[in-house]
Amino acid sequence: MSHAKLVIGNKNYSSWSMRPWLLLKAFDVPFDEINIALYQDNTAEKLGPYSPSLKVPAFLHSETTVWDSLAICEYVSEQLLEGRGWPINPKKRASARSVCAEMHAEFPHLKKEWPMNCKASVALFVSEKLEEEIARIDAIWSCCRRKYGAGGDYLFGKFSIADCMFAPMAICFQSYGAKLSMEAQRYANTLLANPHIQDWIKQGRAEEESVSMSNVSNMF
Repeated sequence: MSHAKLVIGNKNYSSWSMRPWLLLKAFDVPFDEINIALYQDNTAEKLGPYSPSLKVPAFLHSETTVWDSLAICEYVSEQLLEGRGWPINPKKRASARSVCAEMHAEFPHLKKEWPMNCKASVALFVSEKLEEEIARIDAIWSCCRRKYGAGGDYLFGKFSIADCMFAPMAICFQSYGAKLSMEAQRYANTLLANPHIQDWIKQGRAEEESVSMSNVSNMF
C-alpha cells in the first residue's frame, strides 16, 4: 500500500482538518501529516502542490488526490478500511450517512458564531438561530444513541465516520458552554475522552499562530 499524506491546517482552529485525521488515527492507518498554517502570506503557495482547491484538508494516496473532509473519509473507508469507516448494519449506515451529510451542509450559525477553538473557554451569547441549531445537534446525538448506540459508547455503537464529523462540535460545546440534554452530554463526554481527540486538542493548544475570528469561522 502506498503511504498516504494528509494535508491539514491549524489544529487549534481547523475542524475540517480534524475529521479525516481522526478517522485515520482511530483505525491505525499510517500516513504522513503535512501541516500548513492557514491565512498566512504564503499559505496558497504552500497548498498549491497538494490541494486543487487551495484549501485543507487534502489527502494524497497513490495517484489519487481527494479534498473535502467527507469525501476523504469516504475514500479512506472504501480504499483502506474495507468499508469499516461506516456501520456494518445497512439501517445504521444509512442514518450515519444522513447525519454526516447534515453536519457537512447545515448549521451555518454554529459555524460562524461558535467556530472551533481548542484554547477557548468562555460563555458566548446564544442567538435564537444558534439555539435552534444546538438543539438539532442535541436531538441527532440523543436519537442516534437511543436507536443505534448498542454495542458501544459512540453515536452508532462502534466508532465511525459519524463520530469524526461531530467531534469538533463536542469541542465547541465545551469551549462555549452549550447546555445539552443528559444523553447528548454523555456522548459529548465520550468524544472528549477519546485519546486521539485529546491529543488533537493538546497539540492545538500548543500552536502559536493566531487567526482572526472572521477567518476562523471559514475553517469550520
